[in-house]
Amino acid sequence: MQLSFGQETPCVVNVRAEGVGTISRYVWYSELYPHVTCLLGPGKRNVLENQPADHLHHHGVCFSHGVVNDHLDFYLYREKHKLGKINVIGDVRMESHENVATLSHDSEWVTAEGDTLMTDTRSYRWEVFENGELYLDTAITLQPVDTTVTLHPTNESGMPLVRPADWLVANHGGILSDSEGRRGEKEMFGKPARWIDETAETDGQLIGLAILDHPSNPVQAHWFARDYGPLSPNYNFFTGPIELEATSQLALKYRIFVHQGHGNPDRLNDEYNKFSLS
Repeated sequence: MQLSFGQETPCVVNVRAEGVGTISRYVWYSELYPHVTCLLGPGKRNVLENQPADHLHHHGVCFSHGVVNDHLDFYLYREKHKLGKINVIGDVRMESHENVATLSHDSEWVTAEGDTLMTDTRSYRWEVFENGELYLDTAITLQPVDTTVTLHPTNESGMPLVRPADWLVANHGGILSDSEGRRGEKEMFGKPARWIDETAETDGQLIGLAILDHPSNPVQAHWFARDYGPLSPNYNFFTGPIELEATSQLALKYRIFVHQGHGNPDRLNDEYNKFSLS
């Protein structure tokens, strides 16, 4: 299935699949952090929610953090004196070949005073299969500019945040599970696992969204998993602050797998093993 990019506006690009149309959108408006707003899987059903009424700051798939160096907020944008911004710098690099499309760019995390606190390089890789299943691989490398940066434990974090569509979540009948055989928020919240999965029936078919950790990440994912929606491998909420010296980097990578059928543990373990080799 041939993939290509289309420029919708100067700050929005669409990922298009031949014969299907737009299957994903990437947005980098200056007033919002860069994010993915749409992801169509089997049955051409969007598996992401963007700015739901209960949490307008949830944007599909995004990288951001709410408590940086004790006071800076790059997540909610609540108070002007705490407001930080994540700006795209330079070109947004895009390339597509057959059923794979990749997008990457550099970003700067800017304080309310206009100083650049740290930079990042982030990338997204879409791979679509004939049955409509797909991978979205996400990766980010963060580096402070000239001083130590601390990412404090907070539930207001997305490294990344994934907000599944309302029809998919556990509160609306979806099944939330993980690699250790746990079910639902009460069993899963804050627990380490190789992957988590949310599956629901829609239009007569089962569709699931799995998020796979990668063994190269510095700490195994401890999942911030809510029955009402948001999912994040937000390990430092449970394990403590992340301190990055000016000479250090934090590199993270995850795979979002949109699949047909229920969240079969054997299959998802195979997918995890495959991803771990990448």
